[in-house]
Amino acid sequence: MSQLVRTIRALDRRGGLFSRHGQRAYARGARLLRGLHRRVAADVAGTIGLAAATVVDIGSGPGDLLVELLRRAPGATVVGVEPSADMRAIAAQRGITSVDGRAEALPFDDRSVDLVVSSLSAHHWDDPAAALAEIRRVLRPGGEARIYDIRFAGYGAAEAVSLAAAAGFSDGDLRHTVLDERVLGVRPYALISLRVPADGLERETGIEPATFSLEG
Repeated sequence: MSQLVRTIRALDRRGGLFSRHGQRAYARGARLLRGLHRRVAADVAGTIGLAAATVVDIGSGPGDLLVELLRRAPGATVVGVEPSADMRAIAAQRGITSVDGRAEALPFDDRSVDLVVSSLSAHHWDDPAAALAEIRRVLRPGGEARIYDIRFAGYGAAEAVSLAAAAGFSDGDLRHTVLDERVLGVRPYALISLRVPADGLERETGIEPATFSLEG
């Protein structure tokens, strides 16, 4: 990891989206993110199809992505995980359910989620290996995580492989892709896809997938 990436992440975490300043910045940049949210929603809807899947959005903010996703997959159960009470209140006004939490401590049962998504929030995570381990814990066998982030602050292919291995994923469970979308001629976004083998956790634990519910 370059010193530039370390600096960007440190500054982002210190005064990022969890502060009121960060929330105002998010609001100003929301229009710029609409294209990405449409792309992510289309990807997720294409992945889950017409199934009544459970989708969790980590770092869901005011619910922009989940609003877009419900337009495309109205049969899905969608829940945001968001540490900012202000952001959760905005999401609630839009009919989006979101819960207080962070990637490193997801408030869901083991093997209860079909798909986890995150858009431009992974570089905020204080402990990405712990976050990926939590994602693996809550995913059902055959479930998938799709983590979209800015290439210049997010995790490159080599770092993603290392973090995923520390979280219990195997090499074949991960794919790192630079997206085609361009901003001012640059391809700024990357996608980390992670999949839990269809029988992996059942073989390891002997425990069947759980019904989704919110803790508390």
